[in-house]
Amino acid sequence: MRLSIRLIVVAVLSVFAVNLQSNAQRLRFNLSFDGLFDNREFKGDVMPQTIYGMRLTPQIGFENGNHLIMGGVSKIWEFGSKGDIDPIPVLYYKYRDEKWSASFGNIPRTHLQRQLPDAFLYDSIAFFEPVIGGTLIQYYGTDLETEIYCNWFSRQRMYDREAFRIVNDLQYNLSFISIGYYAALTHFAGPVEPGHSLYEKFMFNPWIGVDLSDFMPERTVLRLEGGLLSSFIRCRKFDDWGKALGFMGKIEAGWRWFNIQSTLYKGDCQQEYLHDPDAGIMFHRSDPFYNHTFYNKTRLGILFYDDGNISFGFNWNLHFTPDTPTHHQQMITVKYNFNPDVFKRRYIQ
Repeated sequence: MRLSIRLIVVAVLSVFAVNLQSNAQRLRFNLSFDGLFDNREFKGDVMPQTIYGMRLTPQIGFENGNHLIMGGVSKIWEFGSKGDIDPIPVLYYKYRDEKWSASFGNIPRTHLQRQLPDAFLYDSIAFFEPVIGGTLIQYYGTDLETEIYCNWFSRQRMYDREAFRIVNDLQYNLSFISIGYYAALTHFAGPVEPGHSLYEKFMFNPWIGVDLSDFMPERTVLRLEGGLLSSFIRCRKFDDWGKALGFMGKIEAGWRWFNIQSTLYKGDCQQEYLHDPDAGIMFHRSDPFYNHTFYNKTRLGILFYDDGNISFGFNWNLHFTPDTPTHHQQMITVKYNFNPDVFKRRYIQ
């Protein structure tokens, strides 16, 4: 990790040296801050937990026409932690024209066109893994946007698995109606140490959405979305693909600073081998609530302040699963970004 940080420092110094020699190149700087208090009063087979900490991500680089190179670090401080969390290097090259972009390196997740839903990526994993290690290709059309990326999140070592995920998402807008999908293939191979199984999982979520916000009073939001959620899971030890299929729908309504969103899942359990110590949550990488045949998450939110660069809000999440009392979750989020091109205004994130 120290060597990686030294390399980033050398790269940044090189950026300064080159930038001074060419008027065609423009110095770029970005500083983002994320503060999080997440109190999870979960019941039953979902572990309760409190995450309280912050993340600071400074970046510096240069832009030359369609080319951009940026370097920095993402450092997380979890309050009360007995051990230090190593900084995560941010270093990537990006090419972009009017419709296409391609990035390579450790790329911040904020560059994605769409963040993965909880059924694909657990929010706590996203917080502690804020970068994508690999390649990201994106298309920006008038009505169509799509992207595909490979996130190599674990390199094979004696006790560490080789693991990566390939993701593709698409959204097509036709007036107030949208259609799209999320698709993800996760490869979870064994470490060098013998005796471990290899797991694979393919997830697919086609959806259709309706945004009625333009037909509502000013600063009112009303969106509906629904589709299928399917998983195909294999453990090579058994050489058999397990299948799961269900319906996932979402409704979101908001007015000014207030927001309510309800997500419903009904169908098969989506996380086979979740309680297998050889696989677990790091294989599925998604919210463990989706290992139930019924799940509803209702989020009540208020955005206290948002000026485009600074955001401060509160969420109270209610999670409903069969045969357990209501799960409660209280969240306070604080966000700051020096670069308004990266920070996108939302009612509640």
